[in-house]
Amino acid sequence: MKLIKGSIITKIIISLVVATTVPFIISNYLSYHITGNAIKRQLVELNQNSMSITMSALQSYFHELSLLGLTYFSDPELVRLLSEKKAQNPAESVYIEQRLEKIYANYSEIGAVSYKSALTNKQFNIRNHYNDIVIIPDFKDHEISYAHSELKQPFQVTLKNREPRLRINKPFIDIYTREVIGLTTFDVKPLQISNMLTSLTTSEQGPVYLFIGNNLDLLYTTADEMESTSDPSLSKGDQQPTHQETVQKTREPWLEELYQRLHTPQLLTDKGELQTNEGSYVYFSKTDENGSIMTIVSFIPRTLINKARTSALGKTVLIQAISIAFVSILAAFISYYMLRRIKIMLRHIKKLQMGNFQLKRKPVRTTPDELDLLEIRLFEMADELDELWNKQYRHQLELSQARLKMLQAQINPHFFYNTLQSIGTLAIKSKAHDVSDRLAEFAAMFRYSMDIENEDVTLEEEIEHIQHYMVLQQGRYKQRLQFELEYPNEASCIYVPKMTLQPLVENSIIHGLERGNGQILIIVSIVLTKYSLLIEVIDNGKGFTDQQIEQVKAGYLEQVVVSEKRGIGLSNVLKRLMLYYGNGFNWSISSRPYKKTIVALSLPIEASREGQEDEVINRR
Repeated sequence: MKLIKGSIITKIIISLVVATTVPFIISNYLSYHITGNAIKRQLVELNQNSMSITMSALQSYFHELSLLGLTYFSDPELVRLLSEKKAQNPAESVYIEQRLEKIYANYSEIGAVSYKSALTNKQFNIRNHYNDIVIIPDFKDHEISYAHSELKQPFQVTLKNREPRLRINKPFIDIYTREVIGLTTFDVKPLQISNMLTSLTTSEQGPVYLFIGNNLDLLYTTADEMESTSDPSLSKGDQQPTHQETVQKTREPWLEELYQRLHTPQLLTDKGELQTNEGSYVYFSKTDENGSIMTIVSFIPRTLINKARTSALGKTVLIQAISIAFVSILAAFISYYMLRRIKIMLRHIKKLQMGNFQLKRKPVRTTPDELDLLEIRLFEMADELDELWNKQYRHQLELSQARLKMLQAQINPHFFYNTLQSIGTLAIKSKAHDVSDRLAEFAAMFRYSMDIENEDVTLEEEIEHIQHYMVLQQGRYKQRLQFELEYPNEASCIYVPKMTLQPLVENSIIHGLERGNGQILIIVSIVLTKYSLLIEVIDNGKGFTDQQIEQVKAGYLEQVVVSEKRGIGLSNVLKRLMLYYGNGFNWSISSRPYKKTIVALSLPIEASREGQEDEVINRR
């Protein structure tokens, strides 16, 4: 219990596990009681929709076969011969048989075709090699007898050699008198019907049945072994199986229930479901325009429903196992994430102990947690320590400047300046004009350097100082040193720290000329933007190596003044600018030795400019 109270990680893990387990238990309970019924309803609806589509295809096929008797009217000679009351001669009989053969030639599933004339009682038979010719009774001057009343049905089921076939009876009617002048009868093997019904069943689903007529005469089933064809009592020729015989031969009580539903007005529906212990029989029944009823029955085994339920439950268990694994991984990730953040704060504390207050920070989230608040407090403490350290650094710098001023005060600057002017006057009298010019430049530099009252100067004053400095250096190095200066006029009034440019140019001369290949071009480029003053010192001298650049960066990060042999030194200049401008100051160094070395400074400014164009001054 103490571990739970004292560990936030343990609380998170327990909460996640509990929040995951409870929904799992509820979902398993609901799945067990609901999934089975839902799957069953879906299977029933799917089968009924499929049977509706198949039923439309079957009716179209039956209608197409029934319309074959109407194609007689496309041959006037055939109609004339069939409409004559006298018996046809042999030539006319051959013509009739040839025309009938041509009409039914495109349907290989049609067996023997018989036409019986009601005017002459003569019967014409084609395709009689099947040995299944239908003997149509004479019905001249009277209707077909009750014993052969099945010939009045447009569709009926017959058995030929223990194989059910569809028999189609189509009367031939005189279009003027509307009297029956003949009857066409032919049997159809259920080849096309088999192709249509096969699409309704699968390897896991039960058989499909097709019944014809009100008595539910079985025409076709997809069962591996039909009970109706395996019964020896069916070998009675063309006897039509009655409804009772069909029920007895299939030994299925559900067929009796289906018969009752189709013949009871209160229970009559075009589709429904019959429940049995083995499964469900789904049926779809439809009556065509001739009044003939067709019924399709599909069996859905209970094992299929149980298998689907088990599969769904197995998927649920799999999802639950994955979810539990996910919760475990999530808990481990949260633990790692929290510990990693704590380790980062420990590294920050170690940096503070070593005197490095420039900590890498990340954006603060809008809804910080406890660790974020702790990290914010740590950064605030680092800022306070940095400020205290900077104050100490400024104190050391001010102390050094005070000592320098004390040394400067010991020597009267006016004495040196007056002495330089006297020497310059003497040089002019001696017509040594070069010496006089150099002394004037040196005197201007001396006066600028010894002005200890002003630490901030305008950019124009700083540029004049660097120009005096470069005149002296060019007088020393002659053509070996070339200098270019570019800056906009409107930047002249901006104040910058004193002695900003000279250390950078001096650094280029020392490294590029004295320690380089003996010749150098130095370019000072100044650009004024809306918020900053960009200064670049560019030369083609020796430049910096990557290691030297890293040393400069390391010296910049140290919060102490570094003692360097050459003047103020690059690192100290950068640190002095950082102390002057704060976090708004940025700098960079890029170097390709003897090609191009750039020391870039970005000094923030508060003044803004509107509608001004830079006028760049090039001075060499």
